Amino acid sequence: MGGKGKGVQKGPPAGTAKGAKITSNTCVNSNNKSSGDSSHVNTTEGKWTASQGGDVLNWLAQLAPQQQSRGAIDYLKKENSQKKSKVSKSAASARLVDSTVSKATASSNATSMTIVPKPRSSQNVQKAQDQCGGASGGAEGMSSSQAIERRRGAPVLTKAKTGDEGDGPKGPKRDEYVSMPRSQQYLSRHEAKAERLRRRFEKMTNEAQKCHEEAMRTDPEYKKNFQTYQELQAAQQAAHTTFCEQYSKQENLNVTNIISERIDIPVILDLIEQHDVVFICTDTGSGKSTSVPKALLELSNDTHVVSTQPRRTATVSIATRVAELRREAVGEDVGYWIRGDKCGDVQTRLWYMTSYMLLLRLLSTPLEPPFTHIILDEFHERQPDIEVTVALLRLCLLRRTAAFKLILMSATLSTEGWEAYFAGLKVATYKQSEPKHLIHDYFMEDICTLVGAEYNEPPSITEKTVDFPLMEKHTTIAKALLLYLNAYVHPHHAILVFLPGRAQVEEMKMWLETAIQKPVDIVPWHSAVDLSVIEEAIKRRGQYRQKIYLATDIAEVSITLPDVVFVIDLVLVKRPKVSKDNLATVLHPPLVMQWISKGSIAQRRGRIGRVQQGFYFCLLPSTAVTNLSDHIQPPIENSGIDGLSLQCLQLVSNPVAIFSICYGQPLVESISIAMDTLSNLGCIINRKDPLAVGERTSDVETREKWSRIILEEATNVVHADIDEYEYTFVGRLLQLIPVSPLPGMLVLYGFFTGLESLMILAAAVTSSLSPFSADPLEQKRQTRHNVVGAMEAAENSMRDMCCGMRSDILAVMKAVLLFRVQLAENGESGAAAVRRWCIDRHLSQDKLKSILDLEQHIKYELANFIPVHDVSDPLVLLTQLEKASPIVLVMTNVAFVSQALEVVMEGNTYAKTKETAMGIFVDVAAVPDIHSPSCLRWQEGEIIVPVQLSLMGKKMIASFSTAIASHKQFWLSILLLTYKLMYAVFADDEGEFYVFSVKHFSTERYLETDAATGRGILLFRQKLSAVGKVLRLLQEHQDLYDDEFAELLQGHELKPLHEAQRDVVTTMSTFFNNVEGLTIDEVEHDEDDLDEVSMISLALHGRS
Repeated sequence: MGGKGKGVQKGPPAGTAKGAKITSNTCVNSNNKSSGDSSHVNTTEGKWTASQGGDVLNWLAQLAPQQQSRGAIDYLKKENSQKKSKVSKSAASARLVDSTVSKATASSNATSMTIVPKPRSSQNVQKAQDQCGGASGGAEGMSSSQAIERRRGAPVLTKAKTGDEGDGPKGPKRDEYVSMPRSQQYLSRHEAKAERLRRRFEKMTNEAQKCHEEAMRTDPEYKKNFQTYQELQAAQQAAHTTFCEQYSKQENLNVTNIISERIDIPVILDLIEQHDVVFICTDTGSGKSTSVPKALLELSNDTHVVSTQPRRTATVSIATRVAELRREAVGEDVGYWIRGDKCGDVQTRLWYMTSYMLLLRLLSTPLEPPFTHIILDEFHERQPDIEVTVALLRLCLLRRTAAFKLILMSATLSTEGWEAYFAGLKVATYKQSEPKHLIHDYFMEDICTLVGAEYNEPPSITEKTVDFPLMEKHTTIAKALLLYLNAYVHPHHAILVFLPGRAQVEEMKMWLETAIQKPVDIVPWHSAVDLSVIEEAIKRRGQYRQKIYLATDIAEVSITLPDVVFVIDLVLVKRPKVSKDNLATVLHPPLVMQWISKGSIAQRRGRIGRVQQGFYFCLLPSTAVTNLSDHIQPPIENSGIDGLSLQCLQLVSNPVAIFSICYGQPLVESISIAMDTLSNLGCIINRKDPLAVGERTSDVETREKWSRIILEEATNVVHADIDEYEYTFVGRLLQLIPVSPLPGMLVLYGFFTGLESLMILAAAVTSSLSPFSADPLEQKRQTRHNVVGAMEAAENSMRDMCCGMRSDILAVMKAVLLFRVQLAENGESGAAAVRRWCIDRHLSQDKLKSILDLEQHIKYELANFIPVHDVSDPLVLLTQLEKASPIVLVMTNVAFVSQALEVVMEGNTYAKTKETAMGIFVDVAAVPDIHSPSCLRWQEGEIIVPVQLSLMGKKMIASFSTAIASHKQFWLSILLLTYKLMYAVFADDEGEFYVFSVKHFSTERYLETDAATGRGILLFRQKLSAVGKVLRLLQEHQDLYDDEFAELLQGHELKPLHEAQRDVVTTMSTFFNNVEGLTIDEVEHDEDDLDEVSMISLALHGRS
């Protein structure tokens, strides 16, 4: 806590705030910048108040127009600026003075008074003469009021100089003064001027003091406010003194030895040996993430350890650090495994993995995890996959299917409920950790005292919704604190600022670039920042530029930031929040601004004090902190779980069974939406469906082993019958590839059309963030002041690559292929040329590489499931993309059709956009994300299909989109490629017509076509089914020779794969080339009489 002490001469810089008043600014270096003005005065009442800030002289100076003389402070500021300009113009001023003196000497006998204002040029000469004159001269015979009027530029009566008068000393010293060198004459005149100013200042100070004393005697309110101000000023100075005393004890950092064990490893190893489950609850920075896995690895050569982290950054960083401690390269005994990147082999005995990768390993090795010790680090975060993983490991331990030890590590975990969850197992808890370095805690009241700001929010603030004014007030106080630290601490002591979300990170970054006084090294840290950027920033050391990390909650990780001494915590976070009553929040959980938990405060505070003493600044009153919840709500309750549900179907026939035995469980609404999504995509089929027998794939061994014990355990919890599902060939395909179900459908469409390589790339692109950026790292300095221009330049670059279509996806696909061409042409020696190519096109090279890595990962997983006709030459793929771009656009639309929007209001420019759209299958309004570059502008009446949707308030924010001008084209693409349709044939006076229904979630749309179009659609869907059946046979009979497989196809009356794919592409092209001539209209249809089913069936004859 910030204490109180004796005053000091210099105080902290006063931060300024909207809604945060500043009590003092007199202790701040005048060069410090702030975000507002701290010297506002109530000119209406004309009284000084403590809350207005500044000392009494400042106050009186600002009221000068109402007094008899001008404020001394304003005058001194004006004179000070004149001094600065005079230094650079001394030579010119000296020549001007000589000329003026000569003219004055020529008129030495003149005694008349000037009564007419001089021309402006003459006034300038006279002004220069007055500024350069000595203590004597015309100014001596001038009253104070005359001098003030003259400074204001008004004409006054002045006595003309005679030949005996002029600049410099008078009397006997005149000859000595004239004989001086010109430089010494200037110094003499300067000293005389300073003396004159000193006398004037003393006079004005005395006048101000008399006014102050009079007010103190006659005005009780003035006296009370002044005394309050003095108390606040003293408190601020005392807080500054205390901070300086604490900071003076800062140790010298030894970066070569930043990790030291603060936990009793022998005791921990003994507990692990004697128990099934061990909780390790120690302070952050105690070394458990590195020390415990390393100690277990070194127990013997037979140990195989896995340690999970919730985030990729921490996974790679800690693995690298442990390998360094063992003096070996990462990938030998110590390795890491994250999505799309694996460093290690079968000889690796200590794996650092993301929690999701461990779940996939458990699915592939049912009931027998291939590890002797499983460590779940940062366990308090409890991501949805961790909930399932813990449930599976608990079952294995209870049924004794494998011999392993489970270690759960966290700094903030409450173990009471978890000990009951592991009933029947031997459970122990280790809770010993002494802090290695002192941490000084400052809460909101201490911070406001330190920076001179007022804060009057009640302790019940945490019970309120975080609105914009409150956010602004806290942010402004944080800015004042940053100014203070930047002015008073050493540059090599870094600052970590926790902000709620990416938007706040970018806003604070822009403010720092223009408002901070000393040089800084700003490091944004959020989900869109490449891992390599953070790793490079952590290693970077600077003696003259202070490093400032601007981070979201992503920085709450097991990473030591050795140079961070100060943590500024806004105690806010943006996390998904689901409302049962709002379907849109279940489909796309919105990021809601909310207060963090006490556990998160402990995590953020633990970023410091690891290698040296630290300072934790909590922007919340200490009384309000006690009202925070102990822990966050389990993320599984506020997350979309369609991908997790699909993976869980490898375990049991309904995800409800596995979710029912988890410690934290998803909402029923989330499970229902997930199952609906998977059914619409054709990934699963209800076991009661008559078509299920032919659609289901062969039982996988993993389900056989897991299902029995999961269902036995679930029957003790769920006492009602639940539907059972079978997963199809499509579901099995999507289970294997490392993308979510919607992008995964693009891979399936690629197999249907023979465009496997292109659509695998499309899946990687839609699963990643766009590499186009309005402000690439290399162009920050050029574009920081022209955000609109930078955005338009990036969008123009996208339009050059979109293949003539209005699709962000196609633009990124072409950019990736062109990037591959650049890599091939320039080779390893042309890295600089490739980098320049990316910069010129507003592309992030790291994000392009990330897309290529994911693309290769998808191909790697598919290779073990089904043969892939891969096209490796980027030039061939570019030609293919240009020709097939309309088909690619159609397939990307259908994959994300559940997110489709219809534009009801269009905009004009990036800077002034009013574009608005309404959901087609979800009743919600949407607007474009103006922070994300796009090659298209929304136009009224057209269909927009975004890849990324996030709910903000009552509106969706849409990005990474494709635009379709023709409604017929949109509806036709749905009818052709949607997995399951209901339809019926009707007739009227004009003949037959078809009515189809398309349903997503709870919304059903009806489409009417003419008879020829309806029959053509059904025929095309049969061709898709034929391709799917060939793919299924190819997957099941990979051991057959070509002639044997051809014979098998003949037995099922199927064409060879390439012929069937060619038929699909040809028919699709015919449809869309003549789309305007087709009859496809959306209609109202109230009757429940659509009893025919059209499904893209992959059922094989004779299967049961």
